[in-house]
Amino acid sequence: MIPSPRLRNCTRGVVLLTIVTLGATLIRVAQLKTLPPSQLQPAMGSRTSTSTELAARGRILDRRGRILATSVVGYRLFADPATIWKRGNDRMREGLKSDPQAVATIDPFTEVATALGSVLGRSSDDISVVLRSRADDRYVVLDGDLSESELDGVKTLAIDGLGIESKLVRQYPQGSAAATVIGKVGFEQKGLSGAELSFESTLSAKNGKLTFLRDVQRNVLHIDDGNFIPADDGGDVRLSIDVVLQDIAERRLAEAVRQYNAGGGRLVAFDPQTGDVLAMVDILRSRAGWKEVTTDPARRIDPALGRNRCLTDPFEPGSTFKPFVWASATEAGIFSPNARLQTPTNGPHRTSFGRLIRDVKYYGPVTWRTVLVKSLNSGMAIAGEKMTFEQMQELAVARFGFGQLTHLGVPGETAGLVTLPSAWSKYTQTSVAMGHEIAVTPVQMVRAFSAFCTGGWMPQPRIALPIGADGRVVATTRTPVIPDSIALETRSAMEGVLTEGTGRKAQSALYRMFGKSGTAQLPKPAGQGKGYFDDRYVANFIAGAPFDAPRIVVLCVIDDPDKKKGHFGGSIAGPVVRDVIDESLQYMGVKPDQLPARRKAILASGQDLPADAKDRIAAALEFTSDDGDLAAESSPDAPAMIPTHERARTAAARAPTASGRSTGVRPASQSKAR
Repeated sequence: MIPSPRLRNCTRGVVLLTIVTLGATLIRVAQLKTLPPSQLQPAMGSRTSTSTELAARGRILDRRGRILATSVVGYRLFADPATIWKRGNDRMREGLKSDPQAVATIDPFTEVATALGSVLGRSSDDISVVLRSRADDRYVVLDGDLSESELDGVKTLAIDGLGIESKLVRQYPQGSAAATVIGKVGFEQKGLSGAELSFESTLSAKNGKLTFLRDVQRNVLHIDDGNFIPADDGGDVRLSIDVVLQDIAERRLAEAVRQYNAGGGRLVAFDPQTGDVLAMVDILRSRAGWKEVTTDPARRIDPALGRNRCLTDPFEPGSTFKPFVWASATEAGIFSPNARLQTPTNGPHRTSFGRLIRDVKYYGPVTWRTVLVKSLNSGMAIAGEKMTFEQMQELAVARFGFGQLTHLGVPGETAGLVTLPSAWSKYTQTSVAMGHEIAVTPVQMVRAFSAFCTGGWMPQPRIALPIGADGRVVATTRTPVIPDSIALETRSAMEGVLTEGTGRKAQSALYRMFGKSGTAQLPKPAGQGKGYFDDRYVANFIAGAPFDAPRIVVLCVIDDPDKKKGHFGGSIAGPVVRDVIDESLQYMGVKPDQLPARRKAILASGQDLPADAKDRIAAALEFTSDDGDLAAESSPDAPAMIPTHERARTAAARAPTASGRSTGVRPASQSKAR
């Protein structure tokens, strides 16, 4: 029988209605499952969750792109004590069916603690105590920094209630090198000190976030548009520090501090043309039987947390301040370099107000140049009395930046100490002329000294290199402070300091250096009386080279050396400066000056030189032709000019990695997180 048209239409209608109804039902079921109304979500066991996408903190690089600080993925172990306890209860219920007596021995926390103790190498009792004390918590960190082997071990345990989450760990591939400069980050990857703190706004990263709906089985149900915020990595910061020069400076200063049993030492290597800090070292040490004047409790926690004394702790420079007074008096027309002064012949000089000024040795009438070369206090006092207070305050102090912040960009910098004009006296005038009654920071000293290297221009110091839109380093700003002729005359006189004056032990056989030594009594700290110690000193030496086109200025300060071993700046700090300058300029590829006669004289004199310094001098002589010209330039690629052990270190530092960046001087196996 053939169905009537009406019946067929009804059948089609029923089928179509059924299909539509089923489709709508399925759509609604899917909608309820994937995106249920908020009022139904708790009943359905679904909840909103957030997943974090880690963003990497920016790297800190040295001037050649070597990595000083970087962030890598690490792992944190956490526990959910409630889940661990529930897991144990489930096992007990199962055990009641088969072995009721064994149930009494089940202790979930003890079992988990025992298993973890063997993997983490920790006391299981300690882990158990933590779990019990926080049994009601759902998130308890058990280990904040899992090693790779510990990570694998925890994964193998596969214990419900234990979880592993990724985190970022800050690593410092150069180890402790420049620790006070680089600084340290805290638990949340925020800068606590040094460059990590100074450049926080550039280095800091913002983690990404994904918000989604999941069911009770933790399956993802739905992700709304706009609920994903991508991670924003931090930017890199390139410091002016060179890790090879930093290594040279740290090694040489540490040797001197040990040799002279000093309480510490500071060293700054500086590019006078650009204002770049090339190396900055700060050492403190404790000595048995000594009551140390300078301490830094934060360093006992972590060297990177200690203050950077090259910026924070001013010192009385003594005679290293004399070049600034000498240049100012010369410019003011007080004396010309060849003018003769009536310094005493065999006793102290008496000032117009009755102060007695003593010299280590008395020379009688000498030229103004000789006053600086021989570091005669009497001659400086005579000049000081001829200068007005304003000339001393403005020309010798203020315009060179003393008593003012350098704005290097590192936290904790101080401005040094300068007597207020209202308290300035004739006594102050003659004291400052000799480098006393004034305190300066090492960075202030190298900045001011640079004016003698650059035709009278003083650069703005910097610890980070600003990079322009074209990818090139932006030039620093410079301020004119003295005429070119005065800078050259002062530099010439300071060369005499090394060839015929108080800095002879610092004389280089490779480069024409110019500089000045200084020795000052150590001031007593609070609680140990007023004034100065009679037998404790601060020795320092500052120099630049090469004479004709200075590329580097180095200041070395030896804090509180053992007087029995030596305490004069020219004797104990000068050789450090010489060695750092010699090694640094060779690494930088600066051709040695034509000094064959001096090299032979220094080798023949038996002067106390490090073995590697003698190697460099001998190598330079071998490369010198009969007419005194060097037959080969000195550079990091000229092995005859660099001792073998230094050659290997330099080559490693210059070798590019697969990524095109250069590696540092320390192998990856010595990389440390701090």
